[in-house]
Amino acid sequence: MNHYPIFFTFDNNYVEPAAVAFYSLLNKTKNGVFWDMYVLHSDITTEKQKLLQDIVAKKNNAALQFINTDGFLKDEWASGSFNTHWSNSKFTLDTIIRCFGAKFFPQYDKIIYSDVDVIFTDDISELWDVDLTDKYIAGVKGVLSKYSPDELSHLKPEHYAMLHDKYISGGIWVMNLKKIREDNLEDKMLEVIKDDTIIKRWNDQDIVNIACGGKVGFIPLNYISYPYLIDLLVKPDFVSDASREELYDSLINPKIIHFASTKPWNNTPKYSNLWWTYFHYLGLQKTKIFKDYNPKVAKMKKYKKRCLMLEILIAILLIIAIIVLLLK
Repeated sequence: MNHYPIFFTFDNNYVEPAAVAFYSLLNKTKNGVFWDMYVLHSDITTEKQKLLQDIVAKKNNAALQFINTDGFLKDEWASGSFNTHWSNSKFTLDTIIRCFGAKFFPQYDKIIYSDVDVIFTDDISELWDVDLTDKYIAGVKGVLSKYSPDELSHLKPEHYAMLHDKYISGGIWVMNLKKIREDNLEDKMLEVIKDDTIIKRWNDQDIVNIACGGKVGFIPLNYISYPYLIDLLVKPDFVSDASREELYDSLINPKIIHFASTKPWNNTPKYSNLWWTYFHYLGLQKTKIFKDYNPKVAKMKKYKKRCLMLEILIAILLIIAIIVLLLK
């Protein structure tokens, strides 16, 4: 059995999407692969942790651990250019914690990171073999900068000149923790975080790309298939750094579907039916991040579930009592 470490960062609000991601990952994992899964977090409740542990336990190809980040970067997040420049952003502190895999996983020289607004549609263990020679991190190269110049317009001129054709997206990374430690790259990341003259529009991506200074590797686009590309590819004016073959292959043969902008729980992007199939199969409940979430309905469902369990218990006790009477 080959063990591969993979980690995720999200808060208590994203447990249900994470449940879909986790189960789809394990459901598509090939024989002989075992995932050592970790969640970096600051507020996931014991109840929600158990929900995820139970889902991982449905398969026999993974183990899951939770690591509390204990307020790491909390002050920097609150006072930095994240909130002041992008107050309407839905990003959270957890989006920058993911940049610091070397800090939280000293036992590993290499690790995979994944977002949880995804569905895994194929085994991804081959990512482990990506070439990281003299590279800090490997990710999928951005595909929209030619079509939408505004994507990187927030970067300083010197950063844009260095990164415009080497900028990697979020979603899935393979991190060379050994080299990151050797070169003290996390210190550089902290400098980027604390520098308020650097606008972090795409929080984790900007931090990593600027700190890495172009020392990054690239993985195939089908490891981060974007549903919105289905509509973009038919537009006559669409252009991309990725080739036509790469773009279509990412949609025809996706390994990971990444709901990077529009989420299935508050809209209807392509592949959302597949996401909801996993959601309902796992018996998950809607929470406040869902567009049509109704707390009264959710509370009533929980009440009805408890009543049903009580009725079942009473029925069992009555049966036992009848059996006892008959045996007398």
